[in-house]
Amino acid sequence: MKSNKITKDLLERYFEISPHYSKYKLKYGNGRNNIFIKIPFQLDEDCARFAGMMPDGSLIKDLMRIYFHQKKDLNKIKLFRDLITKIFSPKNKIFTKIDKKGCTDIYTNSKTLARFCYHIIGIPKSNEQMRIPSWIFGSSKSVRIAYLQQAYDMEGTILKSLSEIRFITKDEEFAFDIKKILASLDIESYIKPRIGGINRTRQYRISIYKKENFAKFKEIGFRIPFNKKRFVQLVKKYNL
Repeated sequence: MKSNKITKDLLERYFEISPHYSKYKLKYGNGRNNIFIKIPFQLDEDCARFAGMMPDGSLIKDLMRIYFHQKKDLNKIKLFRDLITKIFSPKNKIFTKIDKKGCTDIYTNSKTLARFCYHIIGIPKSNEQMRIPSWIFGSSKSVRIAYLQQAYDMEGTILKSLSEIRFITKDEEFAFDIKKILASLDIESYIKPRIGGINRTRQYRISIYKKENFAKFKEIGFRIPFNKKRFVQLVKKYNL
């Protein structure tokens, strides 16, 4: 298993680094909004959760801003803010606004933070396919579970019949990433292309069936109230 500790030598390839009390201040180029981290930096469960939120977020392609949007579950807006604050201790403002469609956006302008997310955490830019950061695959079980927990809270659902746990994405490679990380936990899944969504675009459905896979999925579970309640019903149905 690879080490998830990011050393000062690696960080110095991208950032100007200086001590700041018990942490280090990182600055990219002429960026004004710095971040503050401990070194060596640990790619841990919080980083995995943060990466797991990004199917509903984005790194702007010029790597000047990171944002996240949500319409139904505003607890995710709070979680996004809390994770940025906990992991990176930024001093610049984190903005929230409601767009014309009633969706809440949260974002922060920081070249340093965006570059860190791209180069170190491995979050794709907005003009790139969504992927699971490569370091997660070689991480401890708790880190892989943390990623899947957050990803399934973003894009997962359970059929009313309680016969399938489903995950939908528009990115083919991301679908196979999800299948691969599920397989690392001995959970079998199936990928099927489909046409769906409001704009009727090509999507990929990752489906989990069978009692033995549902039993293993208990380690992941759901935190969203609706899916959490339905998963409890599924567990009862199969006596898991």
